[in-house]
Amino acid sequence: MTKNETIHVRVNSNVKSNAESALDMLGISVSEAINMFLCQVSLVGGIPFDVKLPAPERVIVRSEDELMKKLDESQKDIEQGRTSSANEVHSRLEEKYGL
Repeated sequence: MTKNETIHVRVNSNVKSNAESALDMLGISVSEAINMFLCQVSLVGGIPFDVKLPAPERVIVRSEDELMKKLDESQKDIEQGRTSSANEVHSRLEEKYGL
């Protein structure tokens, strides 16, 4: 199949660097990975994977007792002033995930 189209995409530098490192370990270029992704979109008629944020292991609650323990720990954090402003949290998410 002839490749005669160009796509320009702006991405977060951390996301790009991390993706390039992972793809390099697989022996795949970013261009090849994007082409593979677009081929799969065409084949399946949509995004070929679930689009959702994984829940961090420490957030997953398996029982009511575990939930109560986490709530008690959170209350202690609040009482001891271990809190973050919404702006701080947003900045950390933006830095970590390129949001």
